[in-house]
Amino acid sequence: MIIETHGLYKTYGRVEAIRDVNLRVPAGAVFALIGPNGAGKSTTLRLLMNILAPDRGEIRVLDTRSTALAPRHFQQIGYVSESQRVPQRLSIAQYFDYLRSLYPTWDRELERELLRQFDLPPARRLKHLSHGMRMKTLLIAALAFRPRLLVLDEPLSGLDPLVRDEVVNGLLQQAHDTTIVISSHELSEIESFTTHVAFMQDGQLLLQEAIEDLQARFRSVLVRLSAVKQLPSPLPRGWLSPEIAGHQLQFVTSAFEGERELHQTLAGHFGAVTVATEGMSLRSIANALMQDHRRRRS
Repeated sequence: MIIETHGLYKTYGRVEAIRDVNLRVPAGAVFALIGPNGAGKSTTLRLLMNILAPDRGEIRVLDTRSTALAPRHFQQIGYVSESQRVPQRLSIAQYFDYLRSLYPTWDRELERELLRQFDLPPARRLKHLSHGMRMKTLLIAALAFRPRLLVLDEPLSGLDPLVRDEVVNGLLQQAHDTTIVISSHELSEIESFTTHVAFMQDGQLLLQEAIEDLQARFRSVLVRLSAVKQLPSPLPRGWLSPEIAGHQLQFVTSAFEGERELHQTLAGHFGAVTVATEGMSLRSIANALMQDHRRRRS
């Protein structure tokens, strides 16, 4: 594992930002950390980068305890955050000149290629960059030394569609060489290249698995009932936010094992039914998890 955490806790005063987070990121993954605002994603990433110190728990990055990370380790780690500070007085070219001296593996040709691809003016001062140009500059700064690990905290936030596409294409070019951990609300943009997903809510890690496994077990289900029915109590395993309106039942199952098994479960509760299922996007799965969590809390 390129990242592992065990029993990770972080509090701010009386607010528990994250609790008992056990994260495992395999080498070579594109690992999406998703969840609503305030779920603890940014706090988790800052703990991984040693920007924050945990109150409890252990973090290992590049097979090294986070507290023991040395300059040679950080020379293998790229980090981009939408709130990241940059030296405003420098131009893009001067900023890269400065960074180049810090990273022995800096690739000048890759830097030039990404500058052309992102259409950035090297002479422009950082303080005069638009938000999109600033994020592209930060991404080049994190990619040009070909890191083993790239950590991205909301890199697509506030970008227009064209700039998002450019940033995603830049990431795709490097994904085969680098383990990427990305926190983003732009789930439709990252789904195509994500290999693993972790979902956080209220400071807890509720799931983490390969995206293929996640999408295989989630289905949107629409059931036509032969008569008006009541929901079974307790609900069958994996049913999320079921609703009956007239003769129609709609829910999401997170434990899909096949059409036959699902039909047998429904027939056992409702008798004769007609069933239609549909696969779900990463965004739809995240929305279903958030809605179900909100319903359980209310």
